[in-house]
Amino acid sequence: MTKVSATRQKETRIKNFLENYETKFDMEDAEIDLRTMSENYEHGVIPSVDVSKAINAVLGDPFTPTDSIDPREDKTLPKFAWVPNTLTAIQPKFQRDVSPNHTYKIEMNFDGRKIIVPCAVKDPRTGLYLLWDGNHTSQTCIRQGWSHVPVWYIEIEPIEDESEEDMIKRMIQLAGEAFLSVNKLNKRAVKRYDEHMIRVETYEPTALQIQSIVNTAGCVIKRAPEGAGAISHIEHCYGAYELTQASTGVKGMYLARALRFYRNIWPKENIDGLLSLCLARLFQQTELATGVLLPPEFDDEFGAILKDLYGPGSIVQHELKEQYEEHFGGLAGHPLVVTSGLLCTYAKHGKQFRTAQPETVFPVR
Repeated sequence: MTKVSATRQKETRIKNFLENYETKFDMEDAEIDLRTMSENYEHGVIPSVDVSKAINAVLGDPFTPTDSIDPREDKTLPKFAWVPNTLTAIQPKFQRDVSPNHTYKIEMNFDGRKIIVPCAVKDPRTGLYLLWDGNHTSQTCIRQGWSHVPVWYIEIEPIEDESEEDMIKRMIQLAGEAFLSVNKLNKRAVKRYDEHMIRVETYEPTALQIQSIVNTAGCVIKRAPEGAGAISHIEHCYGAYELTQASTGVKGMYLARALRFYRNIWPKENIDGLLSLCLARLFQQTELATGVLLPPEFDDEFGAILKDLYGPGSIVQHELKEQYEEHFGGLAGHPLVVTSGLLCTYAKHGKQFRTAQPETVFPVR
């Protein structure tokens, strides 16, 4: 009997799972595309049980049968309580130092509907709730005047013939492991793509404006830089957006200009995030230096120069950084280097328009 490889088994599971959906979506180990998956559901809401089935299609069956355990019956698992401030405390053995700055950061955006519930172990000697996660949230709640804080807590179950000292050691060990598990091992960072899409789909004004600029330019923000006009380095989009026109105070116009430039010159390529940011910086610096916004004819001329010198847009920033490094023996900040390289390139080859002086000068092609 032929043995089927684990990879082939996974491919078959995913194929069979996707047959249930009219709109197909990507299913990878790193991410399942929930936004596209949601198009198959009324109101775009995916039942959690279907997300579980999707995960099982990628990973295989779980080790424990679904719905085989009722956690409400397990006395060792956490419980919830509203705890008076006078009964919460810190055991430094399993907590990091408190940061007033971080407390202030939470406080400046405080909304009681949006907090993470602090976690604790209940000290069997004192009855105090010893916070192992969410201490800064708890402190912010106190500074907001709350008399009680929400706490998700564990009580240490006694073991026969166990001394109090050993019970406390067991409590401290559990809390320390929990702290490191949540904060070090198992906390999945929010990727820039997800952050942007969440901001867009929850109506955050800046994200909506950036998305509108991207759409108007014929671009698309994607997790991976695949396809003409695809943008994956979203941080540079935000950086270009923040470049403000001095005369009007308007944000976003240089981002829009840079993306139009890119799509016109390299219509079949995905967008190089750093190059688009540096094009936006070139437009802003030139307008600041000359008092005049470069006309569309500049884009045609300079685009032809870049294509003739370097070819694909994806190569331009790398070539400019290499030329800078060859001249100075090391690299400075990438936006400065690439913007300066673009300005040096136009100063050498351009014929019609006055541009800003580069922040640093070095030989270019």
